[in-house]
Amino acid sequence: MAAPRVTVFPSARELGPALSRFVLAEAARAVGERGRFAVAVSGGSLVSLLAAALPEAGAREPEHPGAEWSRWILGFCDERLVPFESPDSTCGLYRKQLLSRISIPNNYVVAINPTLSVEEAADKYAERLRELFPGDNLPVFDLVILGIGPDGHTCSLFPDHPLLQVT
Repeated sequence: MAAPRVTVFPSARELGPALSRFVLAEAARAVGERGRFAVAVSGGSLVSLLAAALPEAGAREPEHPGAEWSRWILGFCDERLVPFESPDSTCGLYRKQLLSRISIPNNYVVAINPTLSVEEAADKYAERLRELFPGDNLPVFDLVILGIGPDGHTCSLFPDHPLLQVT
């Protein structure tokens, strides 16, 4: 495993293309090793960042093995049980801004069913993960991209926050 590396960019303008190149390189590596690339993404400003740069990076190098969108599995790190049309839906935002520009097959987008109850949606989501990651005790994504909110949160979670105790 490579040593952790922190890179600071002066703005999103520089970050977007660099992140897209990194994602495509990781996708190419995973496709070469396993025939597929499983990536999980968070919401917030990351949606527009990836939507602006990733399709362009793939279009510049259409033969790049990382840009084989049909080999991608896309999951979400933080999702809310709201209709996809809601601005609070991470999947809905990605569908509008990114998935309308790259062709990841819909059956490889791991989305909740917002019309179900919380329990049913969780059960169906777990079932879908088992289908897409057969034989794995837990799904293992090749890359997880987490953003950090303006208040320092990630994945809509705060350590020791009382809401984490709600069942």
